[in-house]
Amino acid sequence: MLRKQKLRGIIKEKGGLVMEFGQKVAQLRKKKRFTQKQLAERIDVTPSTISKYEHGTHRPPVFILAKLAEELGTTTDFLLEDVAGLREKNSVNAFPLIGNPELEKWYLELPYTYSEEQLLMMKRIMEAIDHKK
Repeated sequence: MLRKQKLRGIIKEKGGLVMEFGQKVAQLRKKKRFTQKQLAERIDVTPSTISKYEHGTHRPPVFILAKLAEELGTTTDFLLEDVAGLREKNSVNAFPLIGNPELEKWYLELPYTYSEEQLLMMKRIMEAIDHKK
């Protein structure tokens, strides 16, 4: 069983970091350059409701969750699923970076840290490296 320890909205698990629902909402909102008020208006809730989602004190009902995912350019599955769900409990092959927590953390934070343009540039760099092998 995975050891979990809550630290300022982050669930730390053996082998890496997992983002909670509220953190995902906040980071995706910021990536879209929406204020809490702007996002709230787009999904017909109050700004304080967005704040409650981001701080993890409330979860949206399904019909709001769908609107939220659409406005943030993601899926409801992504918002609700822990990134740890990408791994099988006993399989190192399910997630190849498990042995290196620093790389795993970096990899899992890519979509939250970099713009689409920067991610495409990284992809081209990796393709160039693979091509030279």
